[in-house]
Amino acid sequence: VVVDAVFALPAERAAVEAVARAAGVPFDGLWLTAEPGILLARVAARMADASDATPEVVARQIARGEGEIAWTTVAAGGTAAATLAAARRRLGLGDETTRD
Repeated sequence: VVVDAVFALPAERAAVEAVARAAGVPFDGLWLTAEPGILLARVAARMADASDATPEVVARQIARGEGEIAWTTVAAGGTAAATLAAARRRLGLGDETTRD
């Protein structure tokens, strides 16, 4: 199962971990990181996307901070392919990608 959301607060991260424990499934939390300018530019460039985030929302999240991060961090400032490869390595899945 992949849960994709900000989980900006430690309590939100703890809650999703608790759901996995309650379901009896393993949990691997990945925290994607990028420089603030990259985050702001990416959100500003979104079009016809399900997210309700705006650059202002991202700026508030950055200013608030995320608290302690116990999840595995993954650098996400590069391409989507590079981020996927880094996440797969962190999960012990290697660099290979699959296609449908």
